[in-house]
Amino acid sequence: MARWRYYLGFWSRRTTATVVPAATPSQARTRVKARRKMGYGSLVSLQQANDADSRLIRKGIWVRRRRDGSSPQFGSAMSRAAAKRQRSGYRPWL
Repeated sequence: MARWRYYLGFWSRRTTATVVPAATPSQARTRVKARRKMGYGSLVSLQQANDADSRLIRKGIWVRRRRDGSSPQFGSAMSRAAAKRQRSGYRPWL
């Protein structure tokens, strides 16, 4: 039996990822595309969630990650303010 992993799907017009459980990357790609909503744009990349994020996801905690691996949830007040400004640019799609 295949071991389930969590994958993060990154979109061209979203600042954060869509999380899906899947056994293989191809299955994850199919599941992520099925969850796409209006305004998300195209799927840019698919990454396997790291161990720390997987633990949080299993606990039911919403994990937000950018494509570069950073998180808008953590960091200094200045970096969080910068993330907020970045999200404001995406307002029509959020």
